[in-house]
Amino acid sequence: MATKDKVKFFAQGFDYGFHRKDISVLWKLAKECGIEEPMDLYVSENAVNKCIAMVIEKSKMAGNENSYPVQMFLDKLYRFKTRVVLDLDNKRGLESTKSLDNGQKLSIIFKGHGVFYSHVINNGRELIISLPVQVNKVTRKIEQLPGEDWEGQTISVYFWRKNDAGYAFDTQVFGSGAFRSDQALYLKHSYKLDRTQKRQSIRVPCEIYGQMYIIKDEVVEYDKIETNPGYKCLLEDISEDGAMIRIGGVGKNNVPIKIQFELNGALIVMFGVIRAVEFNESLNQSRLHFECTHIEQGMKNSILSYVYNVIPQDQKDINEAIAQAEAFENEESVPEIVNQPIEAPDYNSDSIVPKKYEPAETPIPQQTISSANRAAAINDAVNKQ
Repeated sequence: MATKDKVKFFAQGFDYGFHRKDISVLWKLAKECGIEEPMDLYVSENAVNKCIAMVIEKSKMAGNENSYPVQMFLDKLYRFKTRVVLDLDNKRGLESTKSLDNGQKLSIIFKGHGVFYSHVINNGRELIISLPVQVNKVTRKIEQLPGEDWEGQTISVYFWRKNDAGYAFDTQVFGSGAFRSDQALYLKHSYKLDRTQKRQSIRVPCEIYGQMYIIKDEVVEYDKIETNPGYKCLLEDISEDGAMIRIGGVGKNNVPIKIQFELNGALIVMFGVIRAVEFNESLNQSRLHFECTHIEQGMKNSILSYVYNVIPQDQKDINEAIAQAEAFENEESVPEIVNQPIEAPDYNSDSIVPKKYEPAETPIPQQTISSANRAAAINDAVNKQ
């Protein structure tokens, strides 16, 4: 007879998109990993880490870590972990405007007057911001309303918190005047902040050198490994769906590329498009916002393993030893990014402009169960264990 806890565990597993067989494996993993409350898998990042590490270890011992079933199960675990982490982040988000830093940029809606821009000057008993400015849509000139026009008004404020999400709140302007040398508005603090956007993946900083190739063919060969050198590049952060890439020279938007590099000894090839470019004229370098549109499942799992840092302990020890040896060799504790110009492609050349680029679609398989059959399906699945 199935226990109440087991029924609850399977029900939650179906909600996360797992098949009955996968949930059964999760249940057994929870027991083998010494997790007293299996439901912790759905709310604890550490519990998920234990399970992922055990799957990796066991598959390595069995010699099937690169098999399709193992890679697909790891993919589900990583997607599951991402959801757990982001759910936890949602709970750890900002609770009030008292946590805002000085310099935080703000977008402000003043009903009847449009959108204005400002930043936090001081955060204490009240929130003090610079007198908002607005760009006139006709003349393109920067304009301001007098401070008195804001007093007593309710405004909506939006801002983006770095490495977190977007937030919005409503508040009242209770005063205006000078603060130090700035014209300012005085706002009441808000304890009700709403998230306006949630992250879909987790990105971590890195320092990984690789090769970048411009895609010029009409038909993309996703299984092709480049043996000739491409354009040198440096990955500054990475996730399974993109990266920040530094190159020498001037970058260009909407150029389809592939990047090839090694991560913990594994070859990674990512295909995608440059979505935005930040050019540093003094360094003659560009930072490319790269969106990945195709990556093989095993390579994606390698990136997720790197992001979540759940590689087996023996591999961690090797990586730490190598990094420390390099630091001793260079007489430094942290490697520095060399600011020398890196060879970059000639974006002005017509020969590199691709005629057509059609990224492969990689839909996320999901299992759905009608509400009418849900209870029966759960009981049937549990009782088969």
